[in-house]
Amino acid sequence: MGDYDDDWESDSGSGPTAVQSSAPAPRLNYNARVFRPSANSGSGGSGAAAGGNRGRSNETNWRARGGPSSDNNRRDDRDNNRDSRNNRGDNNRPGFRAQNGPQRTMSVPSQKVGRIIGKGGSKIRDLEYESEAKIKIGDSSGVETELTLIGSEEAIAKVEDLINDLIEDRAPPAPKEDPNGSHDSNGSEFFKKNEAGVQVIDWSKLNAHHENHQQERWSKLPPIIKDFYKEDPVIAKMSPTEVTRWRKANNDIQVKRTFDEKPGMRPVPNPVLTFEQAFKPFPDILQEIYKQDFEMPSPIQSQAWPVLLRGDDLIGIAQTGTGKTLAFLLPALIHIDGQTIPREQREGPTVLIMAPTRELALQIDKEVSKYQYKGIKSVCLYGGGDRKEQIKVVAKGVDIVIATPGRLNDLVMARHLNIINFSYIVLDEADRMLDMGFEPQIRKSLFDVRPDRQTVMTSATWPSGVRRLAESYMKDPIQVNVGSLDLAAVHTVTQRIQFVEEDDKEAALFEFVNNMEPNDKIIIFCGKKATASHISTEFAMKGIECQSLHGDRDQSDREAALEEMVDGTVNILVATDVASRGIDIKDLTHVINLDFPRHIEEYVHRVGRTGRAGRTGVSLSFVSRKDWAHARDLIKILEEANQEIPEELENMAERFEAMKVRRDKEGGGRGGRGGGRGGPRRDRW
Repeated sequence: MGDYDDDWESDSGSGPTAVQSSAPAPRLNYNARVFRPSANSGSGGSGAAAGGNRGRSNETNWRARGGPSSDNNRRDDRDNNRDSRNNRGDNNRPGFRAQNGPQRTMSVPSQKVGRIIGKGGSKIRDLEYESEAKIKIGDSSGVETELTLIGSEEAIAKVEDLINDLIEDRAPPAPKEDPNGSHDSNGSEFFKKNEAGVQVIDWSKLNAHHENHQQERWSKLPPIIKDFYKEDPVIAKMSPTEVTRWRKANNDIQVKRTFDEKPGMRPVPNPVLTFEQAFKPFPDILQEIYKQDFEMPSPIQSQAWPVLLRGDDLIGIAQTGTGKTLAFLLPALIHIDGQTIPREQREGPTVLIMAPTRELALQIDKEVSKYQYKGIKSVCLYGGGDRKEQIKVVAKGVDIVIATPGRLNDLVMARHLNIINFSYIVLDEADRMLDMGFEPQIRKSLFDVRPDRQTVMTSATWPSGVRRLAESYMKDPIQVNVGSLDLAAVHTVTQRIQFVEEDDKEAALFEFVNNMEPNDKIIIFCGKKATASHISTEFAMKGIECQSLHGDRDQSDREAALEEMVDGTVNILVATDVASRGIDIKDLTHVINLDFPRHIEEYVHRVGRTGRAGRTGVSLSFVSRKDWAHARDLIKILEEANQEIPEELENMAERFEAMKVRRDKEGGGRGGRGGGRGGPRRDRW
């Protein structure tokens, strides 16, 4: 095996001395903790030497194909990747700025330096990007701070003007005059005195003022056209009995108004059975569908397309791999093209699609690129991507923004995007976004969204948090449930359970991998980033080609890992739950849960990575003592999918429930994931 060790590098860039040289360097810089193969690691060590050209790991310290001896090259590659993200090159070097060019110094009040820097340095980056000059914050005398501006004369003049405009103190609005002739200072009308005579904010007046201001802004916006649906005569003639029979036969689809029915509401439209019945008035859309060689709409598409084309808000609840992306994407394309204001004259993008992870956002962007309709353009905004390049693309003009909540909030707060211009908004995988704690960013980003927009929400489950979001941002939505709302795994996957001790998981995993068929392709899910890093390193040492996907990897490496998995360069992906949603690898044969997930919902999503689009697959879960809290929920999922339920799993569930009853009688204690710390051994199994 090996150990984790401190990684030190010399100023000369010779790389980790523990790997490359035993001679001490003049000076060492602490870099990180990395995994070191020990000298007596048996077959692992020899495998790395003998199979260095074959073994491959995705980790930073194993990125080069040749193994650990190429740390210098790897570090250079990483630096080059970082430089290339600037995407503005001079002197044949990406991201190069002439540090010895013209310079000018200027002084600004120290108390206003914060305006120039901005939150997290966002403002100073924008100033540099807009002016193409470099800004260096110098020494401060306490009263004033010196700035050094570097670049061409034109760039320096531009950035100086921008800074002066930024630090200029604006004159307050002229005081208002009340009917009695006395002047009222700005904002004082929003204060009142309470019973104790203390001046406090009058929230009712302030809220009313804000509401009036918003209404005034919204009234100046162009109207939104949302109804593009022309019902096919065959679909219009379907009787209620025929509709019910079709929905029952197609994954037991249930359709209803999510909230209370109101007088005068239109009935829920009948499902379409063919692509032509939905998109006959839009032949260009039909041609794009035909290019994809689809035979017929999926159940969620059949019911969602009439709802969305008609302009209603939609909540689509279905498991992964059921075609939800195309269900909201094609109506979005028609919505973009059908507005009154020509696209080139609009003040911003028309469609916003929010996704919880970078991988899902990129997957949606890839799906959008398959459909060339009326020259519609999209951009994918995500953390880890080149922020300046993303801003540049948005500024040039796009129709669809696909974004993760964090990066969207960043660009909205920096005023690179104006949310008020979006008229078709999608919250994809809403339950996952809430699980990841993105609700504050979502609400902050959508604060200014216009009330007459069309909103779509997709989710695999229907927890209270998703319902709360729907109540906030949707108007009389129609809810389409494909299958039961109870948690269920894909039925085309065979689910297997293997009981192991925690320390034996690794050996069981390598035994499985060594017995893989040549055409097998697997994802191995780990509970922690460190575990994924360790396992992929072990694979590399044994000469087993693999890739990995987790939050500690650079975005370029994450994209490369997925690309190599999709094109078959490697057949093993070691991942955390960032890969449990939004990853579409059509020929994936196996999912292995090395660590059982913390939430049973993630088990369902992991399993759903295989058995997609009608194919079959296998999931193998290693279950240990600490997973007994999930035993009963796992049994329900296995029962629903008609899978074999091991007797040992039943016993585990019974022991956990008995433990909870016993602890309740004893007056408390923790019965969580591990059964508590320091408890008797019998309580943990």
